Amino acid sequence: MALSLTSCRESSDTLLAYDYDDNLAFGEGYTSFGGKYEIAWNALNQYYSLWDYERQNGLDWDSAYAASYPKFAALDKRGTDNPVTDKELEALMNEAFSDLHDGHMYITFLNHHNNNSSVMVSPSDLRNANRDDMRISTMYKPDISKYYLAPANGEVVVDENGQPQTAFYSTIVPFMMYNLMHTEGMGYMWVCDQIEKYSALQKPTVEQLEKLNALKELKAKLADEDLTLSSYNTLVVQYAYLKVPGLTVINSSFPDEGMAVRYALLKGNIAYFYFSDFSLNTYLTESGMAKLDKNDPNLLNHVQGISTVWQAWFNAIQALGKTGKLGGVIIDLRGNQGGSTSDFPFALGALRPSGGMYVGKERFKRGTGRLDYSVPMPAVMDTYTDEHYVVDDQPIVILTNCRSVSMSELTALSAKSLKNAKIIGKRTWGGLCGLTSNSNNTLNYSGKIGVEDKTPVYVYCPTLAQMTNDDQILEGVGVVPDIEVDFDDKQFLATGKDSQLERALQYIRNGQ
Repeated sequence: MALSLTSCRESSDTLLAYDYDDNLAFGEGYTSFGGKYEIAWNALNQYYSLWDYERQNGLDWDSAYAASYPKFAALDKRGTDNPVTDKELEALMNEAFSDLHDGHMYITFLNHHNNNSSVMVSPSDLRNANRDDMRISTMYKPDISKYYLAPANGEVVVDENGQPQTAFYSTIVPFMMYNLMHTEGMGYMWVCDQIEKYSALQKPTVEQLEKLNALKELKAKLADEDLTLSSYNTLVVQYAYLKVPGLTVINSSFPDEGMAVRYALLKGNIAYFYFSDFSLNTYLTESGMAKLDKNDPNLLNHVQGISTVWQAWFNAIQALGKTGKLGGVIIDLRGNQGGSTSDFPFALGALRPSGGMYVGKERFKRGTGRLDYSVPMPAVMDTYTDEHYVVDDQPIVILTNCRSVSMSELTALSAKSLKNAKIIGKRTWGGLCGLTSNSNNTLNYSGKIGVEDKTPVYVYCPTLAQMTNDDQILEGVGVVPDIEVDFDDKQFLATGKDSQLERALQYIRNGQ
């Protein structure tokens, strides 16, 4: 076993079970830093799907072992009076793994034998840290609210009553707060009615005056534009005795488990749609809904909001397309860090014919040897199955930035093959290789390494290698836009105009 664990051969006679807490594979890592590195090195040697690509980019995995292992082993010689700090371990891990190109991968070492802490490094975070649009892509979330305003921007189509023909749904907090602030007989408007009622009393009692003051305090706090989920829930508890209709606690998990979607019909009948992550199928399919708690009214409101907005976007495309009035479609994937492949039929796949769409090729690990791969196979995404209008003549724009990851990148890559589609914005993250559960681990010889928060080594590792139609791998590079445009944050702050969205509108309207 010592030979197989420390060997630098490109093939191995031994298949170790790295997909669960197996002592044979992980035992040494509980007591040794050198053991942790050796486990990670051997597991990646067996599981990783990009070794030929890494070699093309100058990474020699055997030389990496020769350089890094002695440094980790040296940590084991430190006495209890000079313990290894997490900062030291992180620096050494960054040095050892930073050259790996997979855009999803992160590597965690649990420091069981020292302070029981965990240290995680991400090669792609290091690679993208100095990207020119990293800061703004992290800070900015697509916001077209100022495009509703005329005449300064005035891009959103309005109806005969001057109201935007748009559906908007952000996270659960803005949705709940909108209802709370604008619905007659509940929330903010109920509070205002009560203030008016008690203020009109000629001889209010002490109790009524106290209630009036509390209502005024609550009114001011509800109107605070900086109200957060936490501070909102605090208000619910603090003023529960007022029994304000609609003032109920919001589940704190929604900002993480929920998603944000936005739709607007822009001038020229351009259907704009933004969604924060690829989890639409949870809200739009029976199988996805089956996983949700039907007894939580706030969750049901959230689900209804997501469904309503997507349906509004889809219906607009269908109605306008079938009457020859559709000007174009914009799918905004900026900041979208991916999710389920099952979402493809509800995004770009909703614009394409039924029967699926090629998104390049994929290959799998088919043995314990470093270069034991399957042949590249066509990768096909499902498209929308019901009868629908296909957008094949009108322009389609996919907006991307460096925070567009995984499924966002696969969507952009597939759009590259369409004659009527353009990618506009900035180069994507560089994490196209897919991940699945470890259920097919013995078939694919790949997948996640270890058990997170349990084994001394855990690697979030891709299951397959994603390739373009001409067999190119874009991992660590990303999808390059057809039209590169920086996001002008100064312009956005001053006028509300989004330079990348403006460029998309320009392309759709004049073809340039």
